[in-house]
Amino acid sequence: MNVSHILRPHVSEKPNKTAIIFGDQEISYAGLDDLVTRVAKGVTRMGYGKGDVLSVFLPSRPELIITYLGAARAGVTVNLVNAMLQKTEVAYILNDCGCRGILTDSKRLPIVEAARSEVKALEDVILLEDGRSPDFRSLLALGEGGFKEPETGETDLCHLLYTSGTTGWPKGVMATHRNICHNATEFGKVHFRPEDVLMVATPIFHCWGLVNGTFGMLSKGGTVITVERFFPDQALRDIEKLRPTIFQGVPPMYNLLLKQPDLQQRDISSVVFCLSAATKMPENLIRQVEEKLRWRYAEAWGLTEVSCVGTTAPYTETRIGSCGRGMADAHIKVIDEHGKALPPGEQGELCVRGTCVTRGYLNKPEATRASFDEEGWFRSGDVAYMDEDGYAYIVDRKKDMINVGGEKVFPSEVEDMMIDHPKIKDIVIVGIPDELKGEAPKAFVVPREGERLSYEEIRDYCKTRMAPYKVPVAVEFIDEIPRLASGKALRRMLRDREGC
Repeated sequence: MNVSHILRPHVSEKPNKTAIIFGDQEISYAGLDDLVTRVAKGVTRMGYGKGDVLSVFLPSRPELIITYLGAARAGVTVNLVNAMLQKTEVAYILNDCGCRGILTDSKRLPIVEAARSEVKALEDVILLEDGRSPDFRSLLALGEGGFKEPETGETDLCHLLYTSGTTGWPKGVMATHRNICHNATEFGKVHFRPEDVLMVATPIFHCWGLVNGTFGMLSKGGTVITVERFFPDQALRDIEKLRPTIFQGVPPMYNLLLKQPDLQQRDISSVVFCLSAATKMPENLIRQVEEKLRWRYAEAWGLTEVSCVGTTAPYTETRIGSCGRGMADAHIKVIDEHGKALPPGEQGELCVRGTCVTRGYLNKPEATRASFDEEGWFRSGDVAYMDEDGYAYIVDRKKDMINVGGEKVFPSEVEDMMIDHPKIKDIVIVGIPDELKGEAPKAFVVPREGERLSYEEIRDYCKTRMAPYKVPVAVEFIDEIPRLASGKALRRMLRDREGC
């Protein structure tokens, strides 16, 4: 079993069909498979094999897809590095995974060079652009000619993706070829058809965009539009030009699309439905997507630790507010603090078991034992409840809950109610120390362009919409919410500003 084999049925059946669109570039299934094989042979001739790690430090580009699948075809473990990281973070990840080589571009090369002296195992820095040896073109040239593919077992390590590190140093998640093949193909079965064109607006250096979006669509023989970086106005122009049938993003992207001033003049009717994951989508935002964008909506839930999707449902079966049911053989349950399974309607920690669950964290046995139990269950850290039909509803992250004098306040609940304010562009709620109640909510608010807001205006707005203990006791106006590329807010960074 090898994840790169998802291409093979389509190479033989429809070799000239477009697999990937990137700007003005189109790559057919036959062309993609050839490039993948050339990378596989190239890295093999460079001396890489089973047990070696090749890191890829690129933005969302076809070369990332090609190198991932090529290295995997050669039996090499792939380590995708978030393209937004800086020297200290990159050095930590490259050291932790023990990478021998890294593919990067000229923009990120100074970061790699600055980190290089700290990375013991690093031998090769491969540049995407021409002009420095080795570069991507020379890697492809090494791969010309025949290639005898090594055998890859389903339990062999396919990739190392690092968690977002919102609560500390990131952890390297060990995913097998079986994990990734299964998650991609099963997601594809739920959502995609061979005739579909999917715009992957979310970054593909995260598993949501790569495994479930890109690989999921390639497994069905459809076409993927790879977006290097999301800008809402450009996204609308690309939809008008390229006519995708499905749009894949994360909640902040939908918020920005909805706030484009010329939205009603755009023809985005080719999109039948959209997909969201990575962080909880506010229910009012879902309704706006359906009413203003006129797209149907489907959601998925998961984490890097579950390859990345554990639950989902097709748009025809989606329940607003729910992230769906266990996908394929995934079983889910909600437990209390003692590990006891809870009945429908009661809130607790969401757990999942099935083929999606990965092997745990690299070099971190204690952290692995804390989250992955002996029966195969992964404890997600997400607070959720289930209905009678097995649909899960995410409430928030356990670690983000604010304890206001014994009352539980989940930031996403407050954010959902506040984002409808006509002058608010973006918002994040965090807990801050409070002498009387222990903790209290504080709002970090990005006003819409040209608008002025005051704490009093926000307080009055909130008082009519939520319980008194949920109303923010403080508001800070900032230019931008710090977020990961996946859309998750960096609450820790905001809490650090408060000395929490």
